[in-house]
Amino acid sequence: MNNQNITKVYLLRVPLENDYKNTLYFANAQAQQTYFQSKIVKSYTDFSYQRKDDIIRIPDIYDNVYNCNYVMYQNSAYNNKWFYAFIDDMTYISDGRTDIHIETDVIQTWLFDYTVKSSFIEREHVSDDTIGLHTVPENLELGEVIQVENPTELFMYGSSCYICIACTEVASNIPDVDDARNYNGIYSGLYYMLFNDSEDASNFLHGIDSLGKADSIDSIFLIPTRFQFSSTWYQASIGEYSFDFAMLEESTAETVLADNQACTRPNKIGNNYSPRNNKLFTYPYNYFYVSNHVGSDITFRYEDFANSSPLFRIIGAITPGCSIKCVPLNYKNTTDTVNSMYSYNYGIVGGKYPICSWNSDVYTNWLTQNGVNIGLDLVSSGASLITGGVAAYMSGGLLGGGEMMSGAMGIANTLAQVYQHSLIPDQARGNTNSGDVTFSSKMLEFTAYKMSIRNEYCEIIDSYFDMFGYKVNTVKVPNKAHRSNYWYTKCIDVSIDGNIPQNDMRKIKDCYNNGIRFWRNASNIEDYSVSNSIV
Repeated sequence: MNNQNITKVYLLRVPLENDYKNTLYFANAQAQQTYFQSKIVKSYTDFSYQRKDDIIRIPDIYDNVYNCNYVMYQNSAYNNKWFYAFIDDMTYISDGRTDIHIETDVIQTWLFDYTVKSSFIEREHVSDDTIGLHTVPENLELGEVIQVENPTELFMYGSSCYICIACTEVASNIPDVDDARNYNGIYSGLYYMLFNDSEDASNFLHGIDSLGKADSIDSIFLIPTRFQFSSTWYQASIGEYSFDFAMLEESTAETVLADNQACTRPNKIGNNYSPRNNKLFTYPYNYFYVSNHVGSDITFRYEDFANSSPLFRIIGAITPGCSIKCVPLNYKNTTDTVNSMYSYNYGIVGGKYPICSWNSDVYTNWLTQNGVNIGLDLVSSGASLITGGVAAYMSGGLLGGGEMMSGAMGIANTLAQVYQHSLIPDQARGNTNSGDVTFSSKMLEFTAYKMSIRNEYCEIIDSYFDMFGYKVNTVKVPNKAHRSNYWYTKCIDVSIDGNIPQNDMRKIKDCYNNGIRFWRNASNIEDYSVSNSIV
């Protein structure tokens, strides 16, 4: 049999390695062939049949071919398919012969002969990077969080107040009111009398004392003037004591003090850092918390609000100490029977107003001195509040790189968090008796503080996302040709079809299960500074 001119063998120098961490993407076989032929260092067109994964005997000295790392060959006497292979080793035989050991590049050889079906995808570069769309935890070290931008004052409710005196009866010359007294939907046997200043309140108390009815005073407390209620203002006197007052009549079950209070998401994080990957705009890398300045705060995620636009409603009820609550609107798709926009259970209760004292009632004085105003209502949403970065140290420490199946997992483990982070931060915390000093300091308010990770960690995590995309943990067909320069895919037990040798099929599956990155341009391989926009 004539064995001449049946096999073409080309020795190449290409930026590919047999670890398959990086490979090249081609739209078709012709584009693939054209690229590899542009990298030819040595050409031989008269070899005998070349066996797959075997030795090629090159009629050349070792020093003339040692800089080659890749082979493409075609047994043209039998078919026109090109096989691509890595050069594993070279052996000097003589000045006129070098033996080259080859290993098939299963990705390039069968690139157009296999199809990846729906599989469980652990990580990939996504085809839609809308902020808030990807929130699967990455379990990366975050460092300490810092405040970004100025705090947003949602509502200051302690700046202007009425003095409210609750009493069992009023003097005969004070106008009568309906005995069916309901305050915020709760029946009370007391009259609520409002005074603008301490002088009017003191004159009323002196007048009551002069009538010998000091025991009719049940309590004295403050309420914000922002409350909306039914009342009529009067001028009155008891003996020589004159005063202006309002008799509180029926009030609604719930009073809206402020509505649609907004906290906009910043367009940069850290210290003026602009992320390349939008997942950094989401929790736990970027978030805000609302504080009542008396030891209670609750963390919110921008992405959990409709259109990522945080809005709040401030509601209240007239009670001693005053009950005020800040609740999010359109949050986590929750609804309430009160209002379909309402997310009542995720709110935070405000600090209590001071309970006033007076020298006619020993019991109320005792209540005041023992901190009746510290009864903060803790909101329960089923999980512990975390504000990022402070929790228990992970047992076991960092895993070694040798335990990982791929570069992505190895680097992720290096970045693995040292502190555990709770993933459901929707519970207020704190029960500190600081209502009085907070009121005196004019800090009785709800304030939103915008927080994010530091620039150092922004760049670390952003670069990690550049290389390995996001953790997605979903079942679908992997994304392909959806980025301008490169994309990464890592599967678990990938499903692939193709009419190719079983041993090569197993290797291809290993590539996807370990993680593989496709590049459009060979000159950009491992250059993660190139733009990688979605196309």
